Amino acid sequence: MWSEELRKMTVEHFGHFGATILKTDLKGEYSHAVGYDKNLYITDRAESIIPEAERGRRYFIFTMDDSKNPISFIKAYDFIEDLVEDGWAID
Repeated sequence: MWSEELRKMTVEHFGHFGATILKTDLKGEYSHAVGYDKNLYITDRAESIIPEAERGRRYFIFTMDDSKNPISFIKAYDFIEDLVEDGWAID
């Protein structure tokens, strides 16, 4: 789990600069990702791949985009605190 200071910083500053680069402490296939607060900013490309059932949420996490692997949807959240509780933090 991340430090309380990093968790607080994530809650307070998520989305302030558009896309937010995130890291996770979860063991799995993702170590880094990009997050958007759709009330502040989201690219058309990212928005277009959000599953219909998740479109009403506010916070979205996607894989990083590179030449070999295009962006893909990971998860959506209604509340930033839930995103942080799931192990995501600003990188």
